[in-house]
Amino acid sequence: MSDSNPPDVHCTHVPHRYDAVFFDLFGTLIDETATAVSGALERLEECRGAPWAIVTSTDARLALRLIARARLPNPPLLVTADDVARNKPAPDGYLYAAARLGVLPCRSVVLEDTAGGIAAARSAGMDVVAVLGGRPAELAIGATFVVADLMTLRLRRSEGAVYLTLEERERR
Repeated sequence: MSDSNPPDVHCTHVPHRYDAVFFDLFGTLIDETATAVSGALERLEECRGAPWAIVTSTDARLALRLIARARLPNPPLLVTADDVARNKPAPDGYLYAAARLGVLPCRSVVLEDTAGGIAAARSAGMDVVAVLGGRPAELAIGATFVVADLMTLRLRRSEGAVYLTLEERERR
């Protein structure tokens, strides 16, 4: 299937193994009122002790205020517009995060909610879970996997890895 078509959808319970997880902030973890979206806190808690980061196109000051307002834990690594020369859809933020955490981009997964973020992660060589959040499936063109929201996936840390299990949609 080419990346110019919306992803096919089918159910999967097979875990996918990664060395790190990267989250977009606005739209993926928090909504337009700076409130944590359903499942955000749970997914971040599932990553505790594993390499993970938030990668955002906002500046550090705003990102930290949004994280605090949403009552989400501070990430082990926060990559913002202050850290890179080019924001999404350029891959710079995700590549910087992988380098800082000492993981290979191809062994990382990104949770994103925008076409530009998906393009950035794919350009970095990472798998991407498109989090639709009520938006049309066409948003997910280029994504590796597609979920309706953060409640339809699970992350599990084990033996130095993070295992992603999708409960609703996966790109074939």
